[in-house]
Amino acid sequence: MIRDEIKILSSLDHPNIIKYYETYESPNYIYLVMEYCQGGELFDKLTTRGEDFTEQRAAEIMKSLFLAVNHCHSNGIAHRDLKPENIMYSVDEGIKIIDFGLSKNTGKSKANLETIVGTPYYLAPEVL
Repeated sequence: MIRDEIKILSSLDHPNIIKYYETYESPNYIYLVMEYCQGGELFDKLTTRGEDFTEQRAAEIMKSLFLAVNHCHSNGIAHRDLKPENIMYSVDEGIKIIDFGLSKNTGKSKANLETIVGTPYYLAPEVL
C-alpha cells in the first residue's frame, strides 16, 4: 500500500496537494520526504475556541479543496479518505490535502471503487 501511495503522490502536482520529494528506505522502515505544513490540521482550526473562522474563510478553503479534488479526479485518482484531519495548513499556500494511503488510481474507470474504505465517523449512514 505504501508503494501505491508513493506512486500516486509522485504523480500529482497541485498547489493544494502535499508535495512529495523522495523516499528513503531502511531494512525496517520507509521514510517519505514531503513539504512541511507549519499551520497544522484543519480539524484543529475548526475545534479551537477563539479561532476566527468566518464564512468567507470556509468558502476559500472549500474552493481550494474542490480544485485539488478536481485535479485528483482529472488524473484518475480517488482520495477516499477526505476529512479535516487530512487537510493541513501551509501558511504560504493555504490548505494541502495529505494522506493518500487509501487513495486509488482508477484511470478513467469507476469500476474499481466498490470497496468501502474511509474513517467510520465520516462515512455516510447509508454506507455503514
